[in-house]
Amino acid sequence: MHVAVLSYTIRLFGINSLKEKRSLIKGLINEIRTKFNVSICELDLNDSKNWAQIGVAVISSAQDVVDRVVEGITSIIENTDGVQIAEIEREGW
Repeated sequence: MHVAVLSYTIRLFGINSLKEKRSLIKGLINEIRTKFNVSICELDLNDSKNWAQIGVAVISSAQDVVDRVVEGITSIIENTDGVQIAEIEREGW
């Protein structure tokens, strides 16, 4: 069994309120959860309009599947308008 635990620190642009941020982050989380069937949530920076931190856990019997899922998640986040990845922390077992 192969596991990857990721933490994405992302910068948000064009957000004027926490309500807008919450809407953007919830949509992003739902899209990733639906497409990849992973465990994902907002971890920290809840009171900041310009920053968010998202945590993801991926489990599979094959390492190449875990790597492809991580690449797909990263791609979705990078291609979301108004979002820039500032830092990615990854642990794997």
